Amino acid sequence: MIKIFLFASIFVAGFAYAEEAAVESAITAEAPTLCQQAIQTIAQIDESKFEVKVSETEAKAISEIVTTSGTTSLVGLGFTKGHLKALGAGLRGIGTLHFLGYIFSKEELRSHMKTIRKSSLKWDGFLDGLKPGFETAYKSKKLMEELDGFAALTKADPQKLLEKAKEQNWDGFVTVLVESDSSK
Repeated sequence: MIKIFLFASIFVAGFAYAEEAAVESAITAEAPTLCQQAIQTIAQIDESKFEVKVSETEAKAISEIVTTSGTTSLVGLGFTKGHLKALGAGLRGIGTLHFLGYIFSKEELRSHMKTIRKSSLKWDGFLDGLKPGFETAYKSKKLMEELDGFAALTKADPQKLLEKAKEQNWDGFVTVLVESDSSK
């Protein structure tokens, strides 16, 4: 009886070992492929994902700056210049792509940007505020790292944005955003 029990135990253990070895072999054979697919998927997610990081207070300030600039005459802006500059000063910690990402993810603000683009005085003033942030993001390589996800969020052509970024043509970069079709 003990011999039968011992034989059965060895048989079951051997079968379990063989089954485990077969599973391990299959996993080992498939692991490189599965790992590579997982890495590619993660890379695709990282490239295409860009989240705008602004607080509610910052969002209100951005909206006020763009709306006021887009709807107020140049003479009227002369009276609100100090207030708008103070709002802008409160946004110094926001990255340029987050600032623009917020604007170009909101249809109303995108529309105001088209109006601002038509006035060289408004446009130049707007770009002057962005240039230092663009330069910092470009030098730190952060701009290039976030470009694909940013383009997806703003529905802008990533190749055109990349071209303008490589040229450090910030006027052209923002113009690509203004001219992009938000209905894509």
